[in-house]
Amino acid sequence: MLFTNSENFQAISIPFNWNADYANGKNYAEYDLLTHKSNDFYLIQKNQVIRFGLFGQGMKLFFEMSDGSFNINGRRIEIEYIDDEVGKTYHLTTNFENKDLITYKEAYADYSNVQGIQQSNIKSINFGYKTTYTKEDTQLFFQPVVSIPFDESAFIEVKLTSNKSMNGHLVFKSSEIEIERFYGPLEAIEQVN
Repeated sequence: MLFTNSENFQAISIPFNWNADYANGKNYAEYDLLTHKSNDFYLIQKNQVIRFGLFGQGMKLFFEMSDGSFNINGRRIEIEYIDDEVGKTYHLTTNFENKDLITYKEAYADYSNVQGIQQSNIKSINFGYKTTYTKEDTQLFFQPVVSIPFDESAFIEVKLTSNKSMNGHLVFKSSEIEIERFYGPLEAIEQVN
């Protein structure tokens, strides 16, 4: 397993590669670590994944499939939503529901009328997941994505919708200690079946 191994594997071809650690102790990376041949993201055995994320530049950034908590280069990050009106806390990254893996690269290409399309340039590499968090009569649709831009600091983008209106805060914690809090009222959305 790459993410729990103390060795710092180098990314191949680009600064960060995605990787899936499997329950059987093996891993499946964007590029085979021995042959450097590219692998297909859609061939990941999703039911076997226990960790998913990026590695490269001496760093490992991933989330635990079991609960959804993030590990950003050795630092555990948890996310919760606090409904201030009723005093309920929804521990979004302590969520044992199924998670759909997400990874993508944001890129751009310059175009010239004389030379045509020039080399494409990667702007950021991203990973995360989407899931549904259910507590009593509340359903939260949760999508955290870690973005590693090449010209700025890394950040976590969160998309959160709810089946009922709430007035509260999105809270980020590290080792049970609050590190960021953002006001985030939610409007109820109609559930699509």
